Amino acid sequence: MKDKKIGLALSGGGYRAAAYHIGTLRALNRLGILDKVDVISAVSGGSITAAYYALHKDNYEVFEDSFINKLQRGVLRTSIAYLVLLLSALLLACYFISWWLLILEVIILLICWYWILPVSYFIEYSYNRIFFKKKKLSDLPISPLVAINATDVSNGKLYTFSQLKMGSYTYYKNGDYSTSPFDNTQFTIAKAVMASSCVPFAFSPIKISKEFCKEDTQTPILIDGGLYDNQGTHKLSTPKSRYHTDYIIVSDAGNTQINSKWILNPISLLIKTADIMMARIKTFQRQQNIYTRANPNRYAYVPLEWDIEERLIRGFVRNIIDGNIVESLYSWHKISSEDINNLTNSDKEISKNAFENIVTTLKKSIGWDRLSKIFPDKESCKMARSVGTNLTRLKRKKIDALIRHSEALTEIQVRLYLPEIIETHYE
Repeated sequence: MKDKKIGLALSGGGYRAAAYHIGTLRALNRLGILDKVDVISAVSGGSITAAYYALHKDNYEVFEDSFINKLQRGVLRTSIAYLVLLLSALLLACYFISWWLLILEVIILLICWYWILPVSYFIEYSYNRIFFKKKKLSDLPISPLVAINATDVSNGKLYTFSQLKMGSYTYYKNGDYSTSPFDNTQFTIAKAVMASSCVPFAFSPIKISKEFCKEDTQTPILIDGGLYDNQGTHKLSTPKSRYHTDYIIVSDAGNTQINSKWILNPISLLIKTADIMMARIKTFQRQQNIYTRANPNRYAYVPLEWDIEERLIRGFVRNIIDGNIVESLYSWHKISSEDINNLTNSDKEISKNAFENIVTTLKKSIGWDRLSKIFPDKESCKMARSVGTNLTRLKRKKIDALIRHSEALTEIQVRLYLPEIIETHYE
């Protein structure tokens, strides 16, 4: 265990994700794991939580109270006000001058969309005002190492910001990954988080200006990291990455439920299309991470879309049958070798009894009876999943619903799949 690294992946999903991950952090803190986390890899809304936690990690209670209060303040107000003023100006031009001028202004708006509507600039300003107070990447701690991920549309690769460096392997010369052509010392956390959460079309892309380039290099153009990897697992699971870890806890605030009634216009269709593509990537990654025996990493998944019920235990047993559980976990949970052997017995009664015996053993091992007392009810889960992925302020009851779901699910999944990293255990 001493030579094994622990990674925490915080997914994208706007304020919903930012709030959801609080529950994961709370559970890990209670289990004595949070201080042991070596790397936090975050995307979009998850990067807000990751960066803010890293800046305030010395006092968890203060961090949580402060962060919850800040999530009740939105970051879109300034940008919306700017947009309203612009549209009002267009209407006034139409009313007082002529229609042809309005048409000309609309054409100019479409051509110069991101120059006229630099929404990302205003959101970055709000990130600084509410969360980060102009802190730089160099102000982040070295432990845990926070990796804030964006997608570089200039080359289609992941672009990562951290306390150590910023960039991607595509910018390094002659295979030398020890240095970066970009200077991260004065780069603000707010801008890095903005790049990671830069929703395509809705927000203006983030360009890395020449002042942050130590040498002449291709200019990165960055958008939402979720387009490449919305779960944040890529950096943690890549063996040659400096962010690689052995144990990976994935806090996933994605919600794959499709609502066709919501698709009312080209913009909503564009967003929904992006959501479907990200969901497909997520499904593929999860299958690869959990169900591929060649993958040396160990995972505990905490998805918002999963219900908190006995089915989680039964899913673990089915993973045993399918050969997706390492043998060391059998002994850790004190599952008898006899029951393991009987799981695949041709006699259905014997295999059924073995299945139920293992379920009972697992419940005892993870303290299911105690955990069941903190399970959120169905209404709370429904409320958590109803929260959108935008950056508008959240009501406290919605934040609490998201926290309750991830807190309970985190403890179950970690006790099931990564029990060796927990400080205290049940006999």
